[in-house]
Amino acid sequence: MKKWFAFTAIFLSSYMVFLLASTPLALVINNVKLPKNIVLQGISGSIWHGEITKVIINNNEIEQVKTAVSFWSLFSLPPNVQVTFGDAMSSGPEGQLSLTLSSEQLTLTDVEIFMSANDIAKQLPLPIPLSAQGNVELFLSELVITTGAQLSCSKAEGELLWSRAGVVALEQNIKLGKFTTEISCNQGKLLAKVSPKNNLGLSFDGVLTLATQKVSGNGYLKPGAKFPPQLRSTLSFIGRPDNQGRYQLRF
Repeated sequence: MKKWFAFTAIFLSSYMVFLLASTPLALVINNVKLPKNIVLQGISGSIWHGEITKVIINNNEIEQVKTAVSFWSLFSLPPNVQVTFGDAMSSGPEGQLSLTLSSEQLTLTDVEIFMSANDIAKQLPLPIPLSAQGNVELFLSELVITTGAQLSCSKAEGELLWSRAGVVALEQNIKLGKFTTEISCNQGKLLAKVSPKNNLGLSFDGVLTLATQKVSGNGYLKPGAKFPPQLRSTLSFIGRPDNQGRYQLRF
């Protein structure tokens, strides 16, 4: 009798794993209510190993998204999903991350994302037209988002780097040096704090309210000895400096 129960348990377990492995990813995603600003195209494969040709978020495209569910995470719950996207030959960001989703929170770990600095510059309210050079690198050891009545950031540790930064503006190639940004959470919002140790003398706090997807920011530009001389003529477009020689930036 014990052997019969054992064989039955093994059979049922194997059958459940088979069903899980063969369930189409499209079937699962089609039953999930996504935000209006997210569009998925070309869903194929199973939830075990899936692929999405293109993800569009607020007109930003992420190509060749591949997912793989960790088998061992099914025993500990919640399941863990390894995600990779993009490559050197396609447009848009490239990277990888580990995703764990429960009924209460979304956890991202070991996040590495690389994208064109100019793709980011196109979305910012800049005082003069310009194109940015180089790539921006995002590294997050952990990002925890609470998924209750509304989305909120409960934990974030990481940094955003723009090395060998530069822009092409006023028909000139301008070198800006290096920018380092600390990523954290503040009162449920995702905070990006730019270190003032850069050639522009830029200190800035960018804030993303997850619940409303609203982006805001506030900071200062304080030209110093390393400030690019080609940009001094553009300072008048920003406004007047305060008594400390700082130009306020806000959006």
